[in-house]
Amino acid sequence: MESPAQENASATKPTYEELERRVRELEKIAGDLIDNALDMEDQELYDLSILCNISQALASTIDLDELLVIIIDEVNKALLTEGAGVLLYDENRGDLYWKKVRDARHVLAPQSEDLRLPLDASIAGWVFRNNKPARVNDTSKDPRYYAEMTKKSGFQIRKVLQVPLNTRDRTIGVLMAMNKIGGDFTDQDEALLSSMAGAVALAIDNATIYKKLKKSRDDLEMLYRASMALGTTMDLDHLLSVVINELRTALDAEAGGVLLFDEQVGDLYWRAIQDQNQLLHRQSAELRIPLENSISGRVFSTGEPALVNDPMRDPKFFKPFQDRSGFTIRNEIIVPLNTREKTIGCLVVINKREGQFSQEDVQVLSSLAGVVALSVENAAFFEEMLKSYRELENLNRVKSKILNHLSHELRTPLAILRGSLATMERKLADMGIKEFDRVISRMNRHVESLNRLESQVESILMTGYSWEKRYITGFLQVALDLMEVQAERTPEIEHAATIIRKWLEKTFPTRKDEPEEIEMKDFSESLFQYIKSKADEQNRKVKLEFDMDPGELLIPRHVLHAVTEGIIRNAIEATPDNGLVRVTGKVKNHSYVFTVTDTGIGIPDKDKELIFEGFYPVQDTDNYSSRRPYSFNAGGKGIDLLRIRMFSELYGFKLSFKSQRCPYLVEESLNLPGDIANCPHCKSPDDCLVKGGSEFVVVFPLGIEGGKLPKSPLEPAPKNPHEMTM
Repeated sequence: MESPAQENASATKPTYEELERRVRELEKIAGDLIDNALDMEDQELYDLSILCNISQALASTIDLDELLVIIIDEVNKALLTEGAGVLLYDENRGDLYWKKVRDARHVLAPQSEDLRLPLDASIAGWVFRNNKPARVNDTSKDPRYYAEMTKKSGFQIRKVLQVPLNTRDRTIGVLMAMNKIGGDFTDQDEALLSSMAGAVALAIDNATIYKKLKKSRDDLEMLYRASMALGTTMDLDHLLSVVINELRTALDAEAGGVLLFDEQVGDLYWRAIQDQNQLLHRQSAELRIPLENSISGRVFSTGEPALVNDPMRDPKFFKPFQDRSGFTIRNEIIVPLNTREKTIGCLVVINKREGQFSQEDVQVLSSLAGVVALSVENAAFFEEMLKSYRELENLNRVKSKILNHLSHELRTPLAILRGSLATMERKLADMGIKEFDRVISRMNRHVESLNRLESQVESILMTGYSWEKRYITGFLQVALDLMEVQAERTPEIEHAATIIRKWLEKTFPTRKDEPEEIEMKDFSESLFQYIKSKADEQNRKVKLEFDMDPGELLIPRHVLHAVTEGIIRNAIEATPDNGLVRVTGKVKNHSYVFTVTDTGIGIPDKDKELIFEGFYPVQDTDNYSSRRPYSFNAGGKGIDLLRIRMFSELYGFKLSFKSQRCPYLVEESLNLPGDIANCPHCKSPDDCLVKGGSEFVVVFPLGIEGGKLPKSPLEPAPKNPHEMTM
């Protein structure tokens, strides 16, 4: 018989079928585990691929908008959501705004500017304030949900996943995913979105740093151009126009101006003011600002700058300015103009086109205020010096008249006195009367003294006139040429000629560059590429045509480049976009004729005779800007054509030009559109091509004889080297 233990063991021993069933269950569990592991591995690989795509996007572009589009599309693809976007914190308004948002139905993006979220009444605000993620799979049950966004946009938000955007030192915004398709947001979704948020925050931080660096560079360039303008003219109106235009461009402001203190009236008046519609400029005389009850007056009195992004809340805001001008002020910066001794006025910029002014803008304006104050002070000194000079000129004319009158009035009476005394002395001697000899001798002595005085006056007048240096040097050059003809037969003359030549070269030294043989066809190809690259840097859309024949010149390469590039650049700067600049080179009568024709705005008739004289800007003061070279209407100091003229005198080529002013530019202060497509007078580009333009012609001598340099920098030049055709 079996024992009870053996009976129990027999009763619990599994059958073969039961063992087979258990093995199948274990196989299924193992298979599920393996499948889950593979799914997790696939998901992790997929997530890594998403992050890899984002990393590649970070390395491929620095354009923030382009980068955010790539990242948001990856968020929608990875999380299977209907929409996603980036919210950033607005420090001025204290809420969150959409930097970029994309949804499947394109509902949110067009309305994004109006869909701002408050910090204290939205899920995004809670995420931003607490620096924690929020996963809400039923927004209708969450009291933090900001329902106004759905009402305004019509976009129903049922589920949201939001994570904070953190940089190295602060939270800058929120990354949001909306409405997961086919399920709820999970922990894995939250982890992936948090990883993406790091890339978004890095991109925004880098873009912000780049933007600040670029703005700093632009501000420095603006300050440099404004400082350079200070050294080109003493015309204060012209200088302030340039500076204010540069300032408006740099700070992206609608208006700007300079207020100066009127010591007689005791208020501030506009010395210069600009706005895009010239509304304030026309009324500037009537828009005076009192020292009391005005922000400008407070800045002037205290010497402290004012950053005003909501002027209606400032009790010192001078509302009559708006009422009289019809110009609404949304925001403004006002900084004092301080000289070495006192405050003379204020520098003002009004209405930033996008957003609000910042402290960085205040620093830029304060830096430029020193340049403006110095300009105003220098202009005042210059006016005083000019006034003193005119007074001295008047006194000099009076002195000359007095001396001339004195010389004339002395000369005739003294001649009569001398003749009369001589006759009297002779007759008294004939009569044998000697009692008056001492008297007559004394009279003769005083008459002689007056005669010497008359001679001295005449000498003073005569020494006030001298020959101009060019006639003296010209005479010496002619004498030198004659002496060289005789030098072969007379060594003494050759020695004298050498002395004169050394004196001329010492007194009038010039740069002597060795000429080189230059093939114009090859030279023009490199010149074309150079010009095109410079024009492309300024995004110019001017059509540039080159048609150059072969021809060999003998001239220093840097001189040829300066001449040709300078004329073409002036043509491009005078031609609006969609215009035409044509460059040709033709061989004619042992000369190479280089011609640049543009369809630009042309040169006013009153300026044509002056453009080769240097430091003469053709642009009207109100339109003048130093913009970058090759920009439309770039402006400048007017020295390019002066330098070309000097080269023409030194290297023996000829200049000529003709120009027709655009007939619609009857007012020099008229704003130029910069693009034919924006001109109200032109229905097509062809309409503009026949209205105005200029043609500059440079005639270079060909070959060795053509490239022969003058033997002396003082060699006589043609009477009219420009041969200008008006």
